[in-house]
Order: sequence, then C-alpha cells, then structure tokens
Amino acid sequence: MSARRFEDMFRPAGEVWSVFGWASSVLTLLIARPPLWPILMLIPIALMFTRINDVKKLMGFRAAISVARMRSLTLKEMLARSRTMRQKKELLSIGRGFTWGQSHIETAVQVLNRNSNELPDVPVWIKKEASRLALIPKEKMGIADRIKNAAVSGIFPKGSRPVLDSDIGAAWIHGIGVAEEADIGIPFSALPGHTLITGTTRAGKTRLYEALTAQIVDMGSALIVIDPKKDIDWVSMLNTMCKRTGRKFLYFDLAQPHKSVRLQPLQNWNNISEPATRIGQLVDADGSFAAFAWKTLYRVHRALIAAGERPTIRNTKRYVQIGVEGLAEKILTNHFLAKHGANWDQDLRNLPTSGKNAMTRLDWCILKYMTEGDSDDTIDGIISMVRHSKEHYSKMIQVLEPILEMLGSDEVGDLLSPDPTDTTDKRPIYDMRRVLDEKCVLYIGLDSLSNKTIASAIGSILLADLASTLGSIYNFSKPTDAYLFVDEVAEVANDQLIQILNKGGGAGIKCFLAMQSIADLTVRLGNSKEKCEQVLANLNNLISLRVRSIETAAYISEMFGRVQTRSLEVSYSSGSESSASFTEFRSGTSRSLKSEETSLVPAELLTRLPPLHYFAFTAGRGMYKGVIEFIEANRVAP
Repeated sequence: MSARRFEDMFRPAGEVWSVFGWASSVLTLLIARPPLWPILMLIPIALMFTRINDVKKLMGFRAAISVARMRSLTLKEMLARSRTMRQKKELLSIGRGFTWGQSHIETAVQVLNRNSNELPDVPVWIKKEASRLALIPKEKMGIADRIKNAAVSGIFPKGSRPVLDSDIGAAWIHGIGVAEEADIGIPFSALPGHTLITGTTRAGKTRLYEALTAQIVDMGSALIVIDPKKDIDWVSMLNTMCKRTGRKFLYFDLAQPHKSVRLQPLQNWNNISEPATRIGQLVDADGSFAAFAWKTLYRVHRALIAAGERPTIRNTKRYVQIGVEGLAEKILTNHFLAKHGANWDQDLRNLPTSGKNAMTRLDWCILKYMTEGDSDDTIDGIISMVRHSKEHYSKMIQVLEPILEMLGSDEVGDLLSPDPTDTTDKRPIYDMRRVLDEKCVLYIGLDSLSNKTIASAIGSILLADLASTLGSIYNFSKPTDAYLFVDEVAEVANDQLIQILNKGGGAGIKCFLAMQSIADLTVRLGNSKEKCEQVLANLNNLISLRVRSIETAAYISEMFGRVQTRSLEVSYSSGSESSASFTEFRSGTSRSLKSEETSLVPAELLTRLPPLHYFAFTAGRGMYKGVIEFIEANRVAP
C-alpha cells in the first residue's frame, strides 16, 4: 500500500511558468502551422490545461486561507435543509463543514510554523479584480467580465471576502478544507449521550443555539431553555418558530414578571424529602447549620402534607419565619378527629385561660398527645420544633432565611409559589411534568446580570424539579422526547444536574450544556474537580467555538486525540578539500519527510477560531471543522 502523497501548498507556484510555456507552444504552432499541426497542438493544449488545473488548485487553496466567510441563509432554507438531513441521514444539522483529519492538521502545522507575512497569498491584482466584479450585477457584465468572473469564482470560495485587520480569529483554519465542505450534523442516536458546547464571549454561541433550538421546535419535541443572561435574539427566534409551527411558547422572565408564566418548582416529587433537599441545597452553609436547615424544611413539609397543604416556597417561608404553632395545632386536630371523632375536644371547654394553670389550645393538644402515648413521626417532629429553644432556633435558621426571602417574597414569590385559587391572576401555571407532557417550549430567562444570586438559585431549584420529573418518568412511564439547553451552566449546576446527565437519557431527555471554561464549572461545584469530571464524563458530544481558557483548550484538544504528521526537511551542504584547487568545491541538497506525533486539534487552533467557527466531536467518531450560518428571519419578541 503506497503512502499518501505529501504536498507543500506553500511552495513557489512554478506551474504558472509552465502554463505560459505551453501556451507559447500552442501559439507557435498556430503561427507556424507545420504538417499535422491541429493534431500536434492537442498535446500542448492538454498539458497546458493540466497545469492550469494545478494552478487553480494552488491558488484556490491560497484564496481559501486568505478570505473570511460570510454565511447566511433564510429560516426557510435552514429548516428545509434540516428536514432533509433528519429524514435521509437521521442527523441534527450543525451547519456546514468537513471531516477534520490527519491531512488537515498536517497543513495547519505548516501554517503555524510560518510568520503571517510569510504565508503566500493570492496576487493583489486578482483580489482587486474580484472586488471590482463583486460590485457589478451579473446582468450588466460584458463578455470579458463574465469570463473573468467565472475564473475568479473558481478561485474564491462562495460567500467569502478578503480578511480585514479588524477580523477576529484565524480565517485560514477553515480554508484548509473548504473544498471538501458539506452539510454536517450530529446523529440523533448520539444525542441521549448529551452535548457540551464551549465558547468564550462573542464566539457565536447564541447563533448556534438559535440554529439548534429552531430545529427542535420544528421537530415537535418538548424544549426547556435555561438562559441566565436572557438573550433577546434567542427568545425572539423561539417565539417566531412557535408561531410558525403552532407550538405553545411559555415565557418565564424574572425581569418582566407581568409577561411570565408561573412555575411550581416544588410540584413534582417522589419522596417528601425532595422539596427540602431542593431548597436546602441553596443554603450557603455546611455542617450543623446546613443539617439543621434541612431538618427544619423536612419537618415543615411533612406537616404541610399532613395538614392537607402542598408545600410551596411561600408557605415554607411563612412557617419557618413566624413559627409552626398554627401548623402543629392543625395536624394535632386532624389526628384527634381521626382517633376520637367530632367530640374529641369537649374537655377544652373547661380549659383554664388565666392564672397559674393557664394553658393554650396547642399546649393542651400536645399534652393530650403525650398522655395518650401516641406516636407519629410527623407530629413528633413538629412538636419538637414547637418546644425547641426560640433563641437557638433563631440563630440556626439564619442561613435558611435569606434564600426563602429571595424566592418567596414579592413578585418572585408570586412566580414560584402561584396560588391557583387567585382568579385575578390570569398568568398560566406550569410545572416541569406538564411542560413535558404537553410538549411545550419553555424559555426561562433568569436575568443574572441584575441579580446573580437569585438567578442561580432559581435555575438550580428548577433543575431539581426537572430531575425529579425525569426520575418519575424513568420509573413509571415511557421515555419522553425532550431537550434541555442550559447556557452558562456554571451559574446553575448542582447535584441534580449531574443526575439528569447520568440517568436522564433513559427518560428521554437530551441535554446541551454551554460554558466558557472548565474552571467556571469547577468553582460552581465547590471547587470539586471530581464533581466537575462527573459532569464532563456524561457529555459525549462536543462543539467547541473559540475558547480563551488554556485549561479548557487543552481538555478539548485531548478529546480529539493525537496523530502522526509529516513535515519536509531540506538540508544543504557545500565544501572543498584542502588538497583540491580553490576553484574546486562540492555541494549537495537533500530532502526528507520527518514524522512526529501531534494533537489532531491543537489548543493553538481552538484559541484562534473566528466567530461562528467550531470544532465538533460527535458519536465517538465524527471529527469536524464547521461554520454556523447566520439565520435571516423576522424575529418576533414575546
């Protein structure tokens, strides 16, 4: 088996002189017209066009690495392509690109080993001619301009322009394989393995989200978007797509509560301890303070259920702050009604209300409960809270009160603890189970720029609700068809998100998580590299736009693996022997191919990508260099 030919694309374009030489041969035959000249002329013509093709290939490559892409398509065109790829190839479209392999990194290494001013470029006169022709409508072109335009179009890639000094990133990276460009996508079979999206600020993450979520809305799948910073373009695209397809669009926005749907983050649970855990995980404390906060929440929630109320953040806040005496009396009353009937409290008529033996109704109920020797875990817990030292309770509960105040008060409290009996509030009420069952499109804008703490807390508690819902679906129902997008995942990540990634695929959820750096995620998870690795280990697909973090770039580069690359080494030698005449000397030139191991996608490339450009690793085998097109659409804000 022969080795693949090594070609130096940065060598001098000697083929140009060959073209002129064969062209002069053709001209000479035309002038001289020797015998059989028409037949003889076929040989130089064939060789001339062979060299022209070589020149075109070389100049095309140089043009490709010296121009920037300007890609856009209409929403209709994007959806048509998406449906074709979905039906024929079972792929979720991620734009245009090519398979990135050993030959591409080999060429990239040649570029990296040169200074920018050493890179051969398309002649300036060709660029000027291309710029001039671009300003002339095709219908107004003369014959000469049409011929020139055809020649220039064969060199410059479609939808490109010269690189400007103000451009960000290295456009040549995509130019290396632009001749192989085709539609690319992620296999639907790989999506339950979840996808990581990395990219720094202004790298093109929003444009990628728009393209992906527009396709998901078009497919009819349930979609949940958690966006800490609230991107207006993304919201408008989702609303536009829902209007286009007749889907139900649910908009939750902390900055605009009057426009928002209301959500119940404590609605779904399989065990009564779950609501306490959802709130408890938001407490900024550990050790005995965190344990006391969780125990308090757990006892209050059990008592609420016993009293016939469903736990919400607002009623939890009320009983934690003002005390559980009223709740304790209510569940004790229910207990005695069930045990003794309607006349259980007839002795209360003679209860002393003043003097040394004065006793409240609650004191009497507790005494009766203890005297009768009853045992109920819920009642025991709530009595313990009633009898607990108020001073100690007030001290220990200080870590819990701030988060309850943030999430259970004013407009935020109305959004997260909706009252279904309030007929004056017309805003719809939803929870995660209903969103999935009705195949809704839910956008959650957390407005983290205004209040990062509240945004982070709400994002975390909603993820916990989703995790519980998926657990119920996994255990008792058929898998759903749903997608979860979390932008800036480092702002909302928690243990429940790890559970969603680890087991959610079995319930039918496909996750896309975006972040700027691995360090952000590590800090969010308590500086635990082990937990960070848990998250990353559950993300089997990768789309990386430009990153700035060296640690993140190194991690991504390692995922793509390493290959052997070849480089051409040229050595020169000259000299003369002392016994020889001074006019006698010898010289030599040798060329050899050197092979060395390098990363298939070096970190240097990941930090130099232009906006909207990315590297992708899908399904454990597909390695792509791609570009996201800008979608032209009349976006409608909600």
